[in-house]
Amino acid sequence: MVSEFQSIEQQNTFKVEVIRANLETAIAFAKLALQSDDESEIIRHRQKACEACDEALHSLSTTALTQIELESIKTKMAHLESILMG
Repeated sequence: MVSEFQSIEQQNTFKVEVIRANLETAIAFAKLALQSDDESEIIRHRQKACEACDEALHSLSTTALTQIELESIKTKMAHLESILMG
């Protein structure tokens, strides 16, 4: 039987995985935007990157992060920002 604490801990672990997946998706779309020569594709890929990033940020508000998880997410966010600004 799973205790309430274990259940909350599992949910939190899944939320962290979703945050990471959304940030990886955002990074992938941002890279696609950089590689495109078509303005409409660039716009579409940047919008998808922003949507995935927004999903990650939304999940952050209800997730308890360890220091290691926080640093990992900060690194991914910085990488995404550098791609989008580049």
